[in-house]
Amino acid sequence: MKAVLLLSGGLDSSLAGKIVRDMGVDLVGLHLESPFGCDNNPERMADEIGIDLIRRPKGPEFIEVLKNPEFGYGSVVNPCIDCRILMFKIGKEVMDQVGATFLVTGEVVGQRPMSQKRDTLFLIDREAGMDGWILRPLSARLLPETLPEKKGWVDREKLLGWAGRSRKPQIELAATFRFSHVPSPAGGCLLTDHNFKERVTDFIALDGNRTTALAPLLRYGRHFRFGETWVIVGRDEADNRHLDRLIRGNGMAFHPVGFSGPGVFFPDPCPSDMEEITLGAFQVYGKNRPDGTVHARAVLDETEYPVQFHDTGNANETYQDPAFWNKHWRH
Repeated sequence: MKAVLLLSGGLDSSLAGKIVRDMGVDLVGLHLESPFGCDNNPERMADEIGIDLIRRPKGPEFIEVLKNPEFGYGSVVNPCIDCRILMFKIGKEVMDQVGATFLVTGEVVGQRPMSQKRDTLFLIDREAGMDGWILRPLSARLLPETLPEKKGWVDREKLLGWAGRSRKPQIELAATFRFSHVPSPAGGCLLTDHNFKERVTDFIALDGNRTTALAPLLRYGRHFRFGETWVIVGRDEADNRHLDRLIRGNGMAFHPVGFSGPGVFFPDPCPSDMEEITLGAFQVYGKNRPDGTVHARAVLDETEYPVQFHDTGNANETYQDPAFWNKHWRH
């Protein structure tokens, strides 16, 4: 019998997969990629369990769910229920493609306040058209028998009955399984991070000419919004490297030459006053920016080339004011 495991790369889904795999089920891992990126390593855990892994993006449908969730948000901008329904629908598509008969997840009853309440689990299954076909090995004995259990494809007696937010049982089971790597048991979604809220809210508001390709930019640098203009200022070299990679094909960047200063990144559509904004960012967040001619390196698509900005002293003084930048900083 074949099943698809929703594998985040975190501990819960890895344990669920190991339990089912040890019953002899032919298991395929499915990692659904958030447009905001993820720090987990699903490949490593797929190897740990001994299964193949498929990666799929959540796609533009996820952005629509983020903008208008039918079942609302949690405490921040987290449409957990709608997101889970979307994930199960994509999982069903992959099941059909690989010839699998049910879906496995690492959910634990009561662990997440919005999407893992008992009644909410049933709601999500119904809305995704997967009622009875979702196996949750970590909490299965607290839930009604699923069709895979009724048909004898898995042994209910070997499934668990965990509930609540304690992570101790997960750590102990990982030790029993002798995992060579134990991922974080509580890998959180960025959308539940209050410090990420303003960035996501702006992204949704500006999303008309924006695409999902721009979403990973939200993870790095300082973000500013001047009207319809979105500007990102790198904090350090690591930020600049990530942003340089992500901005290519999605906007334009400038880096100072001959003095210390941040990278300045303009996601598409780029504003007409990029020069004034860049000079201001160099002044406010750089060190020893020269007067007059300012040299920089431009990044556009796969091309890099030198540019010169000429600050004649008549440049927009607004962008030279640290208080102005601080006012428009999106945490």
